[in-house]
Amino acid sequence: MRNCLRKIVPGALTVHGFRATFRTWVDEKTHVHSDVAEMCLSHRIVGDDVEIAYRRSTMLDKRRQLLTAWPIMRSTAIRRRR
Repeated sequence: MRNCLRKIVPGALTVHGFRATFRTWVDEKTHVHSDVAEMCLSHRIVGDDVEIAYRRSTMLDKRRQLLTAWPIMRSTAIRRRR
């Protein structure tokens, strides 16, 4: 991902910044549960052993909806800055 970001805007974007921007957007502008956002970022969902054992959903539909909205938000924000 770092190499892809360097091609877009050399030296201006970082993977951490990109991920932080995504999480901030999810927290502030959507009503999506934080577990869905974490799964989009490929983070392990934290919980006790029982919760982890019973959590078997990939939340694929919810992740798909969120990740479909993300580039729309980004392109809208970029257009507003111009």
